[in-house]
Amino acid sequence: MQTNQNVLRAKNMNPYLVQKVMSASPEQLIAYVYEAGITACAKGDRAKAISAVSTLIKALNFEHKDTAVTFFNVYRYLNRLIYKGKLDEAKKIFSDLKQTWSQAYKVV
Repeated sequence: MQTNQNVLRAKNMNPYLVQKVMSASPEQLIAYVYEAGITACAKGDRAKAISAVSTLIKALNFEHKDTAVTFFNVYRYLNRLIYKGKLDEAKKIFSDLKQTWSQAYKVV
């Protein structure tokens, strides 16, 4: 079985980007996913925006039920916006989430 690093390299990704992701904290990774959602919405790429939301949902820890359910509901709303083509509104929500997340966890 390949490691995550090998999978990333196999796709001919930028080695600096691979290193950035592999050395990131879990909090930084979530911020990167928010950024990917922002970029996808800005480019009108609904598939990548949906993929970002899916990744965020998979990252939820339901051992902390109240928090996870709140984020799950926000992510479901984001999915609906993206499916309806309301990418400007989805981008704003991704941006707000990233800003709040970055401030809370002091990540860039």
